[in-house]
Amino acid sequence: MARKSRTSLFEDLATFAARLPAWLSFTLAVVVYLVLDHFNAQPVTMEPQPGSVLPSNFAAAFYRPVLIALQYIVPLAFALGGAVSMIKSLSGLSLRKQYLSTPDTPIVAPEAPQSEVRPTSTMSWDQFELLVGEAFRQQGYRVLHGGDAGPDGGVDVHLKKDGHQYLVQCKHWKTRRVGVAVVRELFGVMVDQGAKGAFIVTSGDFTNEAHQFARDKSIGLINGAKLDKILRKVGQVQPDCEPEATQSPPEAILCPRCNSPMVKRVARQGVNAGREFWGCSRYPKCRGIVKVGEPN
Repeated sequence: MARKSRTSLFEDLATFAARLPAWLSFTLAVVVYLVLDHFNAQPVTMEPQPGSVLPSNFAAAFYRPVLIALQYIVPLAFALGGAVSMIKSLSGLSLRKQYLSTPDTPIVAPEAPQSEVRPTSTMSWDQFELLVGEAFRQQGYRVLHGGDAGPDGGVDVHLKKDGHQYLVQCKHWKTRRVGVAVVRELFGVMVDQGAKGAFIVTSGDFTNEAHQFARDKSIGLINGAKLDKILRKVGQVQPDCEPEATQSPPEAILCPRCNSPMVKRVARQGVNAGREFWGCSRYPKCRGIVKVGEPN
C-alpha cells in the first residue's frame, strides 16, 4: 500500500470543512476571521522588562505575524471546504434531477443493449457516488464524502444519522454481480470502525451468496432496482434504505495475532479448498486465521 502524501494545514482544514454542511463551513470561516481580527487589532508596544534584554510582551509581538497569516488562511480553508461541500451537494441534486427526467425503464440483464439499461450506466464512477450520496441525503442522512481515492476504493461515502455512523461502498459495475467477498470485507471495516451499519450500492445486482452473508448482519444491499425506487419515491421508501438487519452487529471475532476484526473467507486451494475459515481483515499484512467453530 502506498504511503499517503503529507498534507499542509490548509489542506487538512479544507478537507475537514468539506465534510461539514456548507452553511457551517461558511459560518466558521466568518467567525474565525472576526475572532482573529479582534486579537490582531490590539496594539502591541515593546515594553522593556527589568533585568532582561527582551521586552515583557515579546511572545505577543513574536506571534503576531503568525496570527495575521492565520486570520486569512483558516477562513479561506473553511470557505474552500464549504464550496466543495456545496458543489458536491448541488451536483448530486442535479444528477438526481437528470435521473428522474429519464423514463422509468425496467431492469434488464447486464448484457442488454445500452439503450435499455438504467441511466446510471452512462455515468462515471464519481458521478454514481454523488448520485448515491444524494439518495441517502434525501432519506435524512448527513452525507460525508471523502472515502478512499479511486473508483471502488474502500469506503466511498460516510453517513451520519441520529448520532450513528454508517459506511457506504459504491460498485458502479455494469456487467458483474457484486459477490460475497465484497460484503465480507466491508463487514470487517464496519466492525473495525464501530459503525452501526453499512450499505453496498450497485448499479447492477448481487449474488445469492452475498445476500445470504448480509442477511444476519447490519449491511444493506441496494441493487439497481432498489436504488431506482429510492430515487423516484423519496420519503416513501425509508425502510428500503436501512440495513437488512437492524440489530447491533454481532461481537467480532478477533485475530489471535494482531487483535483486529476477522472476516469469513473460503479456502480456494489446498486440502481445505471450499471450506470456510476466519481470516484477519488486515490481510496480507497479517495472516492470522481461525477455523470456523473454533473458540477465539
